[in-house]
Amino acid sequence: MRKIFYTLAFLTCIGHFIDAQTMLTLEECINIALENNLDIKRARNNAISRKVGYTQSKMQFLPSLNASASHNWNEGLQFDQTSGNLVNTTTLSGGGSINGNLTIFNGFQNVYGVQRDKYLFEASQEQVRSNELATEASVVNGFLNIINTRENLRIQDQTNALLKEQLAREEKREKAGVGNMEQVYNFRSQVAQQELRIVNLKNQLQSAKLTLIQLLLLDPLDNYDFEGITPNDAELEAEVEEYQSVYSKARDYSPALRSAQLNLEASKKSLKISQFNWMPSVTLGASFGTGWSSNVKDPSDGSVLDPSLQFENNASKRANFNLNIPLFTRFNNRTQLQQQKISFLNAELSLQDTENTLRNNVQQAYLDLLNAKESFRAAKESLLNLNTAFEFSKTRYENGTIDFVTYLVSLNGKNNGELELTRAKYSILFRKLILDIYIGELNLDARNSGLN
Repeated sequence: MRKIFYTLAFLTCIGHFIDAQTMLTLEECINIALENNLDIKRARNNAISRKVGYTQSKMQFLPSLNASASHNWNEGLQFDQTSGNLVNTTTLSGGGSINGNLTIFNGFQNVYGVQRDKYLFEASQEQVRSNELATEASVVNGFLNIINTRENLRIQDQTNALLKEQLAREEKREKAGVGNMEQVYNFRSQVAQQELRIVNLKNQLQSAKLTLIQLLLLDPLDNYDFEGITPNDAELEAEVEEYQSVYSKARDYSPALRSAQLNLEASKKSLKISQFNWMPSVTLGASFGTGWSSNVKDPSDGSVLDPSLQFENNASKRANFNLNIPLFTRFNNRTQLQQQKISFLNAELSLQDTENTLRNNVQQAYLDLLNAKESFRAAKESLLNLNTAFEFSKTRYENGTIDFVTYLVSLNGKNNGELELTRAKYSILFRKLILDIYIGELNLDARNSGLN
Protein backbone atom coordinates (compact mmCIF):
# COMPACT_ATOMS: atom_id res chain seq x y z
CA MET A 1 0.00 0.00 0.00
CA ARG A 2 2.83 2.36 0.81
CA LYS A 3 4.39 1.76 -2.63
CA ILE A 4 1.04 2.39 -4.33
CA PHE A 5 0.59 5.59 -2.33
CA TYR A 6 4.05 6.90 -3.26
CA THR A 7 3.51 5.95 -6.90
CA LEU A 8 0.20 7.83 -7.05
CA ALA A 9 1.73 10.82 -5.32
CA PHE A 10 4.63 10.83 -7.77
CA LEU A 11 2.32 10.62 -10.79
CA THR A 12 0.20 13.42 -9.39
CA CYS A 13 3.23 15.65 -8.98
CA ILE A 14 4.42 14.82 -12.50
CA GLY A 15 0.97 15.59 -13.93
CA HIS A 16 0.85 18.83 -12.02
CA PHE A 17 4.29 19.76 -13.35
CA ILE A 18 3.32 18.97 -16.93
CA ASP A 19 0.09 20.93 -16.71
CA ALA A 20 1.63 23.78 -14.71
CA GLN A 21 0.49 27.13 -15.96
CA THR A 22 3.03 29.79 -16.84
CA MET A 23 1.82 33.21 -15.73
CA LEU A 24 3.25 36.16 -17.67
CA THR A 25 3.16 39.84 -16.75
CA LEU A 26 3.05 42.64 -19.30
CA GLU A 27 6.73 43.39 -18.69
CA GLU A 28 7.65 39.73 -19.25
CA CYS A 29 5.61 39.64 -22.45
CA ILE A 30 7.42 42.71 -23.78
CA ASN A 31 10.82 41.23 -22.92
CA ILE A 32 9.94 37.94 -24.64
CA ALA A 33 8.70 39.76 -27.74
CA LEU A 34 11.86 41.89 -27.90
CA GLU A 35 13.94 38.74 -27.67
CA ASN A 36 12.02 36.71 -30.26
CA ASN A 37 10.71 39.23 -32.79
CA LEU A 38 12.10 38.51 -36.26
CA ASP A 39 11.88 42.11 -37.50
CA ILE A 40 14.07 43.20 -34.59
CA LYS A 41 16.55 40.42 -35.31
CA ARG A 42 16.71 41.43 -38.97
CA ALA A 43 17.22 45.07 -37.98
CA ARG A 44 20.05 44.04 -35.63
CA ASN A 45 21.70 42.03 -38.40
CA ASN A 46 21.41 45.01 -40.70
CA ALA A 47 23.02 47.21 -38.03
CA ILE A 48 25.93 44.75 -37.79
CA SER A 49 26.31 44.87 -41.58
CA ARG A 50 26.26 48.69 -41.54
CA LYS A 51 28.92 48.71 -38.84
CA VAL A 52 31.14 46.50 -40.99
CA GLY A 53 30.60 48.84 -43.94
CA TYR A 54 31.44 51.86 -41.78
CA THR A 55 34.66 50.21 -40.59
CA GLN A 56 35.63 49.31 -44.15
CA SER A 57 35.05 52.87 -45.37
CA LYS A 58 37.60 54.10 -42.80
CA MET A 59 40.08 51.49 -44.04
CA GLN A 60 39.88 52.95 -47.56
CA PHE A 61 42.41 55.60 -46.51
CA LEU A 62 45.08 52.92 -45.98
CA PRO A 63 47.39 51.80 -48.80
CA SER A 64 46.86 48.48 -50.51
CA LEU A 65 49.67 45.91 -50.42
CA ASN A 66 49.90 42.76 -52.57
CA ALA A 67 52.47 40.00 -52.94
CA SER A 68 52.81 37.30 -55.58
CA ALA A 69 55.03 34.31 -56.33
CA SER A 70 55.22 31.92 -59.27
CA HIS A 71 56.96 28.82 -60.56
CA ASN A 72 56.69 28.12 -64.30
CA TRP A 73 57.37 25.26 -66.68
CA ASN A 74 57.60 25.94 -70.44
CA GLU A 75 58.68 23.81 -73.38
CA GLY A 76 59.40 24.92 -76.95
CA LEU A 77 60.33 28.15 -78.65
CA GLN A 78 59.97 31.16 -76.41
CA PHE A 79 61.56 34.39 -75.32
CA ASP A 80 63.10 34.09 -71.90
CA GLN A 81 62.55 37.41 -70.15
CA THR A 82 65.08 36.66 -67.43
CA SER A 83 68.00 35.65 -69.71
CA GLY A 84 66.98 37.98 -72.55
CA ASN A 85 67.34 35.20 -75.18
CA LEU A 86 65.11 33.36 -77.62
CA VAL A 87 65.33 29.69 -76.64
CA ASN A 88 63.81 26.44 -77.78
CA THR A 89 64.07 24.14 -74.80
CA THR A 90 62.37 23.13 -71.60
CA THR A 91 62.53 26.08 -69.22
CA LEU A 92 61.96 26.29 -65.51
CA SER A 93 61.53 29.75 -64.05
CA GLY A 94 60.07 31.53 -61.11
CA GLY A 95 59.92 34.77 -59.24
CA GLY A 96 58.07 36.97 -56.83
CA SER A 97 56.95 40.55 -56.36
CA ILE A 98 55.41 42.88 -53.85
CA ASN A 99 53.59 46.09 -54.71
CA GLY A 100 51.68 48.79 -52.92
CA ASN A 101 49.33 51.61 -53.92
CA LEU A 102 48.13 54.66 -52.04
CA THR A 103 45.27 56.91 -53.07
CA ILE A 104 46.23 60.53 -52.53
CA PHE A 105 43.04 62.08 -53.84
CA ASN A 106 39.91 60.60 -55.42
CA GLY A 107 37.46 63.47 -55.51
CA PHE A 108 36.60 63.27 -51.76
CA GLN A 109 34.94 59.88 -52.30
CA ASN A 110 36.66 58.34 -49.29
CA VAL A 111 35.96 61.36 -47.08
CA TYR A 112 32.27 61.54 -47.92
CA GLY A 113 32.06 57.74 -47.97
CA VAL A 114 33.11 57.55 -44.31
CA GLN A 115 30.59 60.21 -43.33
CA ARG A 116 27.82 58.50 -45.31
CA ASP A 117 28.49 55.06 -43.84
CA LYS A 118 28.59 56.52 -40.34
CA TYR A 119 25.12 58.00 -40.83
CA LEU A 120 23.86 54.72 -42.28
CA PHE A 121 25.22 52.78 -39.31
CA GLU A 122 23.63 55.15 -36.80
CA ALA A 123 20.35 55.05 -38.74
CA SER A 124 20.35 51.25 -38.62
CA GLN A 125 20.81 51.38 -34.83
CA GLU A 126 17.84 53.74 -34.54
CA GLN A 127 15.81 51.41 -36.74
CA VAL A 128 16.41 48.59 -34.26
CA ARG A 129 14.93 50.73 -31.49
CA SER A 130 12.06 51.80 -33.74
CA ASN A 131 11.18 48.15 -34.33
CA GLU A 132 11.39 47.55 -30.60
CA LEU A 133 8.90 50.37 -29.92
CA ALA A 134 6.49 49.02 -32.53
CA THR A 135 6.75 45.59 -30.91
CA GLU A 136 6.12 47.04 -27.44
CA ALA A 137 2.99 48.82 -28.71
CA SER A 138 1.68 45.61 -30.31
CA VAL A 139 2.26 43.64 -27.11
CA VAL A 140 0.54 46.30 -24.98
CA ASN A 141 -2.43 46.26 -27.35
CA GLY A 142 -2.69 42.47 -27.31
CA PHE A 143 -2.17 42.23 -23.53
CA LEU A 144 -4.82 44.83 -22.66
CA ASN A 145 -7.23 43.21 -25.10
CA ILE A 146 -6.94 40.06 -23.00
CA ILE A 147 -7.42 41.95 -19.73
CA ASN A 148 -10.38 43.91 -21.07
CA THR A 149 -12.06 40.75 -22.38
CA ARG A 150 -11.44 38.98 -19.09
CA GLU A 151 -12.99 41.86 -17.15
CA ASN A 152 -15.99 41.75 -19.46
CA LEU A 153 -16.28 38.02 -18.83
CA ARG A 154 -16.13 38.60 -15.07
CA ILE A 155 -19.01 41.08 -15.26
CA GLN A 156 -21.07 38.70 -17.39
CA ASP A 157 -20.40 35.87 -14.90
CA GLN A 158 -21.69 38.09 -12.09
CA THR A 159 -24.80 38.88 -14.12
CA ASN A 160 -25.33 35.22 -14.83
CA ALA A 161 -25.04 34.38 -11.14
CA LEU A 162 -27.64 37.05 -10.37
CA LEU A 163 -30.01 35.74 -13.04
CA LYS A 164 -29.64 32.19 -11.73
CA GLU A 165 -30.39 33.44 -8.24
CA GLN A 166 -33.56 35.11 -9.49
CA LEU A 167 -34.45 31.98 -11.47
CA ALA A 168 -34.12 29.80 -8.38
CA ARG A 169 -36.33 32.25 -6.46
CA GLU A 170 -39.04 32.21 -9.17
CA GLU A 171 -38.94 28.41 -9.36
CA LYS A 172 -39.49 28.25 -5.60
CA ARG A 173 -42.35 30.73 -5.80
CA GLU A 174 -43.94 28.79 -8.66
CA LYS A 175 -43.73 25.53 -6.70
CA ALA A 176 -45.24 27.30 -3.71
CA GLY A 177 -48.14 28.44 -5.90
CA VAL A 178 -47.44 32.18 -5.54
CA GLY A 179 -45.55 32.57 -8.83
CA ASN A 180 -46.16 31.62 -12.46
CA MET A 181 -44.32 29.62 -15.11
CA GLU A 182 -44.10 32.62 -17.44
CA GLN A 183 -41.63 34.31 -15.12
CA VAL A 184 -39.70 31.07 -14.74
CA TYR A 185 -39.40 30.66 -18.50
CA ASN A 186 -38.42 34.31 -18.86
CA PHE A 187 -35.54 33.84 -16.44
CA ARG A 188 -34.54 30.54 -18.04
CA SER A 189 -34.41 32.33 -21.39
CA GLN A 190 -32.29 35.12 -19.95
CA VAL A 191 -29.93 32.63 -18.28
CA ALA A 192 -29.55 30.74 -21.57
CA GLN A 193 -28.78 33.95 -23.46
CA GLN A 194 -26.36 35.05 -20.78
CA GLU A 195 -24.53 31.71 -20.88
CA LEU A 196 -24.26 32.07 -24.65
CA ARG A 197 -22.66 35.48 -24.16
CA ILE A 198 -20.25 33.93 -21.68
CA VAL A 199 -19.31 31.15 -24.13
CA ASN A 200 -18.69 33.72 -26.87
CA LEU A 201 -16.57 35.82 -24.52
CA LYS A 202 -14.56 32.77 -23.46
CA ASN A 203 -13.91 32.01 -27.14
CA GLN A 204 -12.95 35.64 -27.68
CA LEU A 205 -10.61 35.47 -24.70
CA GLN A 206 -8.92 32.33 -26.01
CA SER A 207 -8.51 33.96 -29.41
CA ALA A 208 -6.97 37.06 -27.81
CA LYS A 209 -4.56 34.87 -25.84
CA LEU A 210 -3.58 32.94 -28.96
CA THR A 211 -2.94 36.19 -30.83
CA LEU A 212 -0.60 37.41 -28.11
CA ILE A 213 1.16 34.03 -27.81
CA GLN A 214 1.75 34.03 -31.56
CA LEU A 215 3.06 37.58 -31.37
CA LEU A 216 5.53 36.44 -28.71
CA LEU A 217 6.50 33.45 -30.90
CA LEU A 218 5.75 31.02 -28.07
CA ASP A 219 4.39 27.51 -28.43
CA PRO A 220 0.55 27.68 -28.33
CA LEU A 221 0.48 24.13 -26.95
CA ASP A 222 2.12 25.30 -23.73
CA ASN A 223 -0.15 26.48 -20.95
CA TYR A 224 0.18 30.28 -20.70
CA ASP A 225 -1.92 32.84 -18.91
CA PHE A 226 -1.47 36.53 -18.27
CA GLU A 227 -1.53 38.50 -15.07
CA GLY A 228 -3.99 41.33 -14.85
CA ILE A 229 -3.33 45.02 -14.38
CA THR A 230 -5.11 47.00 -11.72
CA PRO A 231 -5.90 50.52 -12.96
CA ASN A 232 -5.04 53.12 -10.35
CA ASP A 233 -8.00 55.48 -9.85
CA ALA A 234 -5.68 58.35 -8.93
CA GLU A 235 -3.75 57.84 -12.16
CA LEU A 236 -6.95 57.43 -14.17
CA GLU A 237 -8.23 60.77 -12.90
CA ALA A 238 -4.88 62.61 -13.13
CA GLU A 239 -4.61 65.61 -15.40
CA VAL A 240 -3.09 65.01 -18.81
CA GLU A 241 0.10 66.81 -19.76
CA GLU A 242 -0.23 69.52 -22.42
CA TYR A 243 -0.21 68.17 -25.97
CA GLN A 244 2.69 70.33 -27.16
CA SER A 245 4.84 69.05 -24.31
CA VAL A 246 3.92 65.42 -25.09
CA TYR A 247 4.55 65.84 -28.81
CA SER A 248 7.84 67.63 -28.19
CA LYS A 249 9.04 64.73 -26.03
CA ALA A 250 7.88 62.18 -28.61
CA ARG A 251 9.63 64.06 -31.41
CA ASP A 252 12.87 64.32 -29.46
CA TYR A 253 12.78 60.64 -28.53
CA SER A 254 11.43 59.01 -31.70
CA PRO A 255 14.05 56.57 -33.06
CA ALA A 256 12.09 56.27 -36.32
CA LEU A 257 12.40 60.02 -36.84
CA ARG A 258 16.09 60.00 -35.99
CA SER A 259 16.63 57.10 -38.37
CA ALA A 260 14.93 59.02 -41.19
CA GLN A 261 17.03 62.13 -40.41
CA LEU A 262 20.25 60.10 -40.45
CA ASN A 263 19.27 58.42 -43.72
CA LEU A 264 18.71 61.88 -45.19
CA GLU A 265 22.20 62.95 -44.09
CA ALA A 266 23.63 59.78 -45.63
CA SER A 267 21.82 60.58 -48.87
CA LYS A 268 23.38 64.05 -48.84
CA LYS A 269 26.84 62.50 -48.67
CA SER A 270 26.04 60.11 -51.52
CA LEU A 271 24.94 63.12 -53.56
CA LYS A 272 28.22 64.86 -52.74
CA ILE A 273 30.17 61.83 -53.94
CA SER A 274 28.30 61.90 -57.25
CA GLN A 275 28.88 65.64 -57.62
CA PHE A 276 32.66 65.14 -57.38
CA ASN A 277 32.88 62.14 -59.72
CA TRP A 278 34.19 64.47 -62.48
CA MET A 279 37.30 65.31 -60.45
CA PRO A 280 40.66 63.64 -61.19
CA SER A 281 42.19 61.00 -58.96
CA VAL A 282 45.82 60.83 -57.85
CA THR A 283 47.54 57.63 -56.73
CA LEU A 284 51.07 56.56 -55.82
CA GLY A 285 52.44 53.12 -56.50
CA ALA A 286 55.61 51.16 -55.84
CA SER A 287 56.72 47.59 -56.47
CA PHE A 288 59.69 45.28 -56.06
CA GLY A 289 60.23 42.03 -57.95
CA THR A 290 62.79 39.46 -58.98
CA GLY A 291 63.00 36.09 -60.73
CA TRP A 292 65.12 33.25 -62.01
CA SER A 293 65.30 31.00 -65.09
CA SER A 294 66.96 27.72 -65.96
CA ASN A 295 68.24 29.37 -69.16
CA VAL A 296 70.62 31.62 -67.21
CA LYS A 297 73.95 29.72 -67.17
CA ASP A 298 77.08 30.03 -65.08
CA PRO A 299 79.87 31.09 -67.53
CA SER A 300 82.44 29.04 -65.71
CA ASP A 301 80.87 25.61 -66.13
CA GLY A 302 77.65 26.13 -68.17
CA SER A 303 75.40 24.99 -65.35
CA VAL A 304 72.25 26.80 -64.28
CA LEU A 305 73.22 29.86 -62.31
CA ASP A 306 72.40 29.64 -58.61
CA PRO A 307 68.77 30.97 -58.20
CA SER A 308 69.80 33.00 -55.14
CA LEU A 309 72.32 34.90 -57.28
CA GLN A 310 69.71 35.29 -60.01
CA PHE A 311 67.26 36.73 -57.49
CA GLU A 312 69.89 39.26 -56.46
CA ASN A 313 70.92 40.12 -60.03
CA ASN A 314 67.38 40.32 -61.42
CA ALA A 315 65.89 42.48 -58.68
CA SER A 316 63.85 45.39 -60.00
CA LYS A 317 62.19 48.32 -58.32
CA ARG A 318 59.45 50.56 -59.62
CA ALA A 319 57.60 53.66 -58.44
CA ASN A 320 54.80 55.51 -60.18
CA PHE A 321 52.67 58.58 -59.84
CA ASN A 322 49.28 58.30 -61.57
CA LEU A 323 46.86 61.07 -62.49
CA ASN A 324 43.50 59.92 -63.86
CA ILE A 325 41.19 62.52 -65.39
CA PRO A 326 37.68 61.33 -66.36
CA LEU A 327 37.22 63.21 -69.64
CA PHE A 328 34.27 61.18 -70.91
CA THR A 329 32.53 58.35 -69.06
CA ARG A 330 29.63 57.74 -71.48
CA PHE A 331 27.45 59.94 -69.23
CA ASN A 332 27.82 57.53 -66.29
CA ASN A 333 28.74 60.34 -63.89
CA ARG A 334 25.82 62.45 -65.07
CA THR A 335 23.41 59.53 -64.69
CA GLN A 336 24.68 58.71 -61.20
CA LEU A 337 24.25 62.34 -60.18
CA GLN A 338 20.65 62.37 -61.38
CA GLN A 339 19.90 59.12 -59.60
CA GLN A 340 21.40 60.39 -56.33
CA LYS A 341 19.35 63.59 -56.59
CA ILE A 342 16.21 61.46 -56.82
CA SER A 343 17.36 59.34 -53.86
CA PHE A 344 17.93 62.51 -51.88
CA LEU A 345 14.44 63.79 -52.71
CA ASN A 346 12.98 60.43 -51.68
CA ALA A 347 14.90 60.60 -48.39
CA GLU A 348 13.36 64.03 -47.76
CA LEU A 349 9.90 62.61 -48.48
CA SER A 350 10.59 59.67 -46.18
CA LEU A 351 11.55 62.06 -43.38
CA GLN A 352 8.41 64.11 -43.95
CA ASP A 353 6.27 60.97 -43.99
CA THR A 354 7.86 59.77 -40.74
CA GLU A 355 7.17 63.14 -39.10
CA ASN A 356 3.56 63.07 -40.30
CA THR A 357 3.07 59.51 -39.05
CA LEU A 358 4.54 60.33 -35.65
CA ARG A 359 2.44 63.47 -35.30
CA ASN A 360 -0.74 61.67 -36.37
CA ASN A 361 -0.13 58.76 -34.00
CA VAL A 362 0.60 61.02 -31.04
CA GLN A 363 -2.39 63.25 -31.82
CA GLN A 364 -4.70 60.25 -32.08
CA ALA A 365 -3.40 58.60 -28.91
CA TYR A 366 -3.59 61.92 -27.03
CA LEU A 367 -7.15 62.63 -28.21
CA ASP A 368 -8.20 59.07 -27.40
CA LEU A 369 -6.71 59.49 -23.92
CA LEU A 370 -8.67 62.70 -23.33
CA ASN A 371 -11.87 61.08 -24.61
CA ALA A 372 -11.28 58.00 -22.45
CA LYS A 373 -10.85 60.19 -19.37
CA GLU A 374 -14.09 62.01 -20.14
CA SER A 375 -15.84 58.68 -20.71
CA PHE A 376 -14.41 57.38 -17.42
CA ARG A 377 -15.78 60.33 -15.45
CA ALA A 378 -19.18 60.05 -17.10
CA ALA A 379 -19.28 56.24 -16.78
CA LYS A 380 -18.30 56.40 -13.13
CA GLU A 381 -21.13 58.79 -12.31
CA SER A 382 -23.55 56.92 -14.55
CA LEU A 383 -22.79 53.56 -12.93
CA LEU A 384 -23.42 55.01 -9.50
CA ASN A 385 -26.92 56.03 -10.59
CA LEU A 386 -27.51 52.79 -12.50
CA ASN A 387 -26.56 50.69 -9.46
CA THR A 388 -28.93 52.67 -7.28
CA ALA A 389 -31.72 52.35 -9.85
CA PHE A 390 -31.10 48.62 -10.15
CA GLU A 391 -31.28 48.07 -6.41
CA PHE A 392 -34.65 49.84 -6.35
CA SER A 393 -35.86 47.81 -9.35
CA LYS A 394 -34.68 44.57 -7.80
CA THR A 395 -36.51 45.32 -4.54
CA ARG A 396 -39.70 46.37 -6.34
CA TYR A 397 -39.58 43.32 -8.61
CA GLU A 398 -39.15 40.98 -5.68
CA ASN A 399 -42.13 42.73 -4.05
CA GLY A 400 -44.14 42.33 -7.26
CA THR A 401 -44.65 46.05 -7.98
CA ILE A 402 -42.90 46.05 -11.41
CA ASP A 403 -42.92 43.54 -14.25
CA PHE A 404 -40.07 41.40 -15.54
CA VAL A 405 -39.31 43.61 -18.57
CA THR A 406 -38.77 46.67 -16.39
CA TYR A 407 -36.50 44.68 -14.11
CA LEU A 408 -34.55 43.34 -17.08
CA VAL A 409 -34.09 46.81 -18.55
CA SER A 410 -32.65 47.98 -15.22
CA LEU A 411 -30.34 44.95 -15.05
CA ASN A 412 -29.09 45.48 -18.61
CA GLY A 413 -28.51 49.15 -17.87
CA LYS A 414 -26.38 48.23 -14.85
CA ASN A 415 -24.38 45.71 -16.90
CA ASN A 416 -23.80 48.17 -19.71
CA GLY A 417 -22.69 50.79 -17.20
CA GLU A 418 -20.12 48.40 -15.73
CA LEU A 419 -18.86 47.50 -19.20
CA GLU A 420 -18.53 51.15 -20.20
CA LEU A 421 -16.61 51.92 -17.03
CA THR A 422 -14.28 48.96 -17.63
CA ARG A 423 -13.70 49.97 -21.25
CA ALA A 424 -12.95 53.53 -20.18
CA LYS A 425 -10.48 52.37 -17.52
CA TYR A 426 -8.49 50.16 -19.85
CA SER A 427 -8.74 52.64 -22.69
CA ILE A 428 -7.06 55.22 -20.43
CA LEU A 429 -4.43 52.68 -19.40
CA PHE A 430 -3.77 51.61 -22.99
CA ARG A 431 -3.51 55.16 -24.38
CA LYS A 432 -1.27 56.21 -21.50
CA LEU A 433 1.02 53.24 -22.10
CA ILE A 434 1.17 54.03 -25.82
CA LEU A 435 2.06 57.66 -25.12
CA ASP A 436 4.70 56.48 -22.63
CA ILE A 437 6.19 54.32 -25.40
CA TYR A 438 6.21 57.26 -27.81
CA ILE A 439 8.03 59.53 -25.36
CA GLY A 440 10.36 56.82 -24.04
CA GLU A 441 9.00 56.77 -20.49
CA LEU A 442 7.41 53.31 -20.35
CA ASN A 443 7.65 52.05 -16.76
CA LEU A 444 5.87 48.81 -15.98
CA ASP A 445 7.14 48.25 -12.45
CA ALA A 446 4.20 50.05 -10.85
CA ARG A 447 1.62 48.61 -13.24
CA ASN A 448 2.04 44.87 -12.79
CA SER A 449 -0.21 43.34 -10.17
CA GLY A 450 -1.60 39.97 -9.17
CA LEU A 451 -5.17 40.55 -10.36
CA ASN A 452 -5.88 37.50 -12.54
